[in-house]
Amino acid sequence: MERPRIRDYFQQDLSQNETITPKQRAILQASLDLFAEKGFDQTSTSDIAQRAGVAEGTVYRRYKTKAALRDAILAPITAHIVPILASDFSEDELRQRYPSLQAFVTAIFTDRVAFAKANVKELKVIFEMAAFDTERREQILSQIAPKMVKPMGSVINQLKADHLIVDWPNDLILQSLLSQLFGYLAQLMLELPGTEIEREQAYLITVMTKILTPGEHDQITGQ
Repeated sequence: MERPRIRDYFQQDLSQNETITPKQRAILQASLDLFAEKGFDQTSTSDIAQRAGVAEGTVYRRYKTKAALRDAILAPITAHIVPILASDFSEDELRQRYPSLQAFVTAIFTDRVAFAKANVKELKVIFEMAAFDTERREQILSQIAPKMVKPMGSVINQLKADHLIVDWPNDLILQSLLSQLFGYLAQLMLELPGTEIEREQAYLITVMTKILTPGEHDQITGQ
């Protein structure tokens, strides 16, 4: 079964928000779709109005600037959708017993990269919007690891019991994985020249496997 995408969660969040009008919902949905398709700078309020089926003046009355529209889109994504996406791993990753640390790291990267590729246009919008907003970026990132701890906790604990992963707090293990994963996804979103996606993925899996492999110095000072 196909897993929900960012636009699906966004549409669902809008439909459940009783504080906004049907026209506002149409404007916000049209804005996200057009920002994803054309980019923020290339999208005009006229484009948004036409897609939403409203007069351009209606867009301006409800959202004075495109920046206000951008903020209105990011608000539900940051507050409601990011936490869902952070914990939205496929059941296969959560139910199996991993025979090695590399198998676990590979599964995490493969799952999230597949998600990124399925939502690449919408993720580009989020990356572009948060790239130059430190507060917004930190707000998004701060919600991700904690939300992953619960669904991934049993898997990490199994790896600890089998002595396959460092005995760090689960949230720190996930933060270490995410810091590398986000750098990789940023290259995917920004389409940086010279980036060989498959080579980068294989390299990061190798690096994270080495970092998280248990050793005599794997204990955190002060625990």
